[in-house]
Amino acid sequence: MDKIHIGNMIKNYIDSKNLKRSGIAHLLHTPNTAIYAYEKRDSLKTSTVMRICHALKYNFFMDIANSLPQEYEYNRSLSVAKDVLIEQQNAEITRLNNENNLLKELITGKK
Repeated sequence: MDKIHIGNMIKNYIDSKNLKRSGIAHLLHTPNTAIYAYEKRDSLKTSTVMRICHALKYNFFMDIANSLPQEYEYNRSLSVAKDVLIEQQNAEITRLNNENNLLKELITGKK
């Protein structure tokens, strides 16, 4: 099993976005040194990660979930609304593709 180092995930995100740790510390109401300390830790309390997620407006929990095998079980009721929306959008795409193809046939006179 691969170990997830949440501190590295946070550090990589901050670096990739060229964010200032002092700004993040200000949002979290913590000293600048706390951000550096978080980056070095391989695990953090979920409440701390949640605060960082809100401050950065980034979902580190989703990155963690996506690193797990797809066959792992999870509470599907939490993702039902998203899945319904995706299904509706796929149906709409199919309908629009059919209409588009029909219009192309009408324009070109092909049947």
